[in-house]
Amino acid sequence: MNRAIIGIGSNIPAAKQRVEKCCADILKMVSEAQFSSIYETVAIGSLPQPNYHNCVGVITTSETFEELKLRLKEYERQAGRLPEHKADGKVIIDIDIVVWNNDVIKPTDLARSYMTIGMNELNIQV
Repeated sequence: MNRAIIGIGSNIPAAKQRVEKCCADILKMVSEAQFSSIYETVAIGSLPQPNYHNCVGVITTSETFEELKLRLKEYERQAGRLPEHKADGKVIIDIDIVVWNNDVIKPTDLARSYMTIGMNELNIQV
């Protein structure tokens, strides 16, 4: 079995509900999952954006990294996320695999508050 630490976020109206639904849907996809509470964070970057609602999840899956990544990207697409939304700063739902087993995949994300808040809540050490 593989273990992934994921970050989930949304910055559109009803973002909190989108993140809640995403967590519930991911729970149905994997063997085991635990999620932090959902919290609000300030957008990062030069593009003006609304605040985000985020959470962190720890999931256990029999899928490979690529299989899980493809499944999560397909979930984003089915939820309505389109490539052109990036230019507008509109994030319907964003799911990133930040740590895979013991490998840090996205070190910059790992250090950001949108990850550290949830990881601290779940007592995750990397």
